[in-house]
Amino acid sequence: MSRPKWLPAWRLRAMFAAGLSAMYAAEVPGYATLVQVCTRVNADHVARHPGAERWGSLRRVTAERHGAIRVGSPAELRAVADLFAAFGMAPVGYYDLRRAASPIPVVCTAFRPVDGNELSLNPFRMFTSMLATRDRRYFDRDLRARVDNFLAHRQLFDPALLARARSIAAAGGCADDAARPFVAAAVASFALSGKPIERSWYDELSRVSAVAADIAGVCSTHLNHLTPRVLDIDELYRRMTGRGIAMIDAIQG
Repeated sequence: MSRPKWLPAWRLRAMFAAGLSAMYAAEVPGYATLVQVCTRVNADHVARHPGAERWGSLRRVTAERHGAIRVGSPAELRAVADLFAAFGMAPVGYYDLRRAASPIPVVCTAFRPVDGNELSLNPFRMFTSMLATRDRRYFDRDLRARVDNFLAHRQLFDPALLARARSIAAAGGCADDAARPFVAAAVASFALSGKPIERSWYDELSRVSAVAADIAGVCSTHLNHLTPRVLDIDELYRRMTGRGIAMIDAIQG
């Protein structure tokens, strides 16, 4: 009997990114169209501009995704770090969106591979925001206590999933037969929840910020967005508009 194939972190990361992409396409049908059009735009751009791959091979550009999630507390952020470490992703950078042109009560980092070779194999990254409940400009003492209590009593990830993630991170990968259920469980952790919300609580947080409500007004986290990379954003805009899909007027990020 042959031994199971060993999958290093980058292979797990590629599976994770592909799984999230498939899930998000089911949740947001327009995303599937966006990916299809981006793939065609990138191929056409490289065909017209042979030097375009200096920014990365067409394979890498086509595979690249930028995702975003939100969590509510340092404990939840540590759990995210444990999970993403299994995929060879580490926190890079610090962003305080309370200082943005349109301030929101979160601080952020991006989880991604840091080694150049790992980036070339699969560059998936996940921008992760954490609610700044200690900021009195947004949360008075009473509201902060209630938010912190709510967050302390919810569980974003199955403890068994996190334990498995820590083991995989320490080993630098895992066997193929263990990888598939692990990745599937990790992907499912970011699915939109169908659980009901408490409307009065959600509305109270919405008066602070829509982002605060999205983070602490629900019992789970989810993909806030997932975006493919494109080499010619003007051409993407033209083709998407030509398909009758409304596009925003400004580049974000």
